Amino acid sequence: MSAPSGDVPKTTPKQDKAEGARTAPAPGEPGRFAFLASSLPFRDLQLPHALQEGPFRSYWTSQLVALSGSWMQNTASSLVVLSLTSSALLIGAINVVSAIPLLLLSLHGGVVADRFDRRKIVLTSQVLVGMISLVYAFLIIADHLAYWHVLVLAAVAGTIMAFSLPASQSFVADLVSREDLPEAMALNSASFNATRTVGPALAGIVIGILGTASAFLINAVTLLAPISTLVRLKDAIPAHRSQRRGSGGSAMREGMGYIRSHDDVLGLVLLSAVFSFLVFPNLLVLMPLYIDDVLGGGDGWVSIMISVLGLGSLAGSIGILRGSRLEAAAGKRLRRAMAGLAIGLVWLGLVPNVGLDPSPWLAVPGVLIAGHSFTTGNTQITTTLQQLAPDDMRGRVLSANSLAFNGVMPFATIAIAGLSQLIGQSIVMLICAALMVGSCVWLWRRYVWRAFVPAQHLVARNANAA
Repeated sequence: MSAPSGDVPKTTPKQDKAEGARTAPAPGEPGRFAFLASSLPFRDLQLPHALQEGPFRSYWTSQLVALSGSWMQNTASSLVVLSLTSSALLIGAINVVSAIPLLLLSLHGGVVADRFDRRKIVLTSQVLVGMISLVYAFLIIADHLAYWHVLVLAAVAGTIMAFSLPASQSFVADLVSREDLPEAMALNSASFNATRTVGPALAGIVIGILGTASAFLINAVTLLAPISTLVRLKDAIPAHRSQRRGSGGSAMREGMGYIRSHDDVLGLVLLSAVFSFLVFPNLLVLMPLYIDDVLGGGDGWVSIMISVLGLGSLAGSIGILRGSRLEAAAGKRLRRAMAGLAIGLVWLGLVPNVGLDPSPWLAVPGVLIAGHSFTTGNTQITTTLQQLAPDDMRGRVLSANSLAFNGVMPFATIAIAGLSQLIGQSIVMLICAALMVGSCVWLWRRYVWRAFVPAQHLVARNANAA
């Protein structure tokens, strides 16, 4: 029998919950009180799916604490190095020394991440990084820190990073489902960029009150958060161990063979190298020089631009977090990121050459666009690689991506810096923008598009082509 006209069919609370309905309170029942009427639309907001996973939520929160300490230490490290030497060559040598282990050992780190328990690898690396912080603090307090100490500790830190990067990136996939990987990677990126804004400010306050060594000690203390979390996760997630087949060298060759035989994976790795070579030196390493020498801004403007870059990067992370998970939407995000990087570089290159007074204010939109696009592109590449790679190959794929980005970085910085001295930094930015457009268009058409085509469509297309 149908309901009388004007009556609304009743549903049970269980039916409402199952259907995801939002219901008003029944007559005579108390409603939900809100201080502001505008707060009612937010009553059904939920945590991102990735944060609803207990193990990932605990790990992500602990990393948020540790990253704040890490950025504090990075700020203190810059001050320490400047107190030891003002030579640009010696300062650059520290970056090269830390990058050499990444060049030599990143692929080995991928093999280790695929063969052994990733949780233990990440745990061990966190302990070792904490020990480096304590050594720095001891040498500073004892007033024995010398330049060669910094070189040695940089080499040790680079060696640890060669093994920790592929393991920590692969470990995220052990904490969430494959469907929630994009959210998890976006959350990691958001925490990285948020702490990059807060950490240096905290470091300035702490160093001003307690001295430089305090930042290293605080970093060592904050590392206790992920260390204790990783210990607790021992029984929460299964230990990852793949079957060992052959030697480490053969496993490395197997990983490289997998990348070469999959155009989508190869294209994304090559795209990382393009980002590192053409964008990273201009956008991050040489940005203070651009603001100070080219635009005539002082130290205050350098700090402002770094904050603007961080805000753009954080906005990029949030964009991925809120974006669609469909392959087509992910591909559109990456294309927009590539275009945004080119636009940002062109904008920064034209600011000193448009006939107007080259005020730092004019560069703010370019820095914001480039920061947003850089983080969006890098996060999307890493996320897609995580989703494409099989579990027993993920560490080697991510280590190759790390090698393509971090291994190219110091040499790209030397090349871009040297060319900037010859023809000017703004002209180099325009050249890099043109190379960026050409290389990205070629890589997309040749390789990368396959990464964003649903698997069933790609199989059908290959079958038709055959």
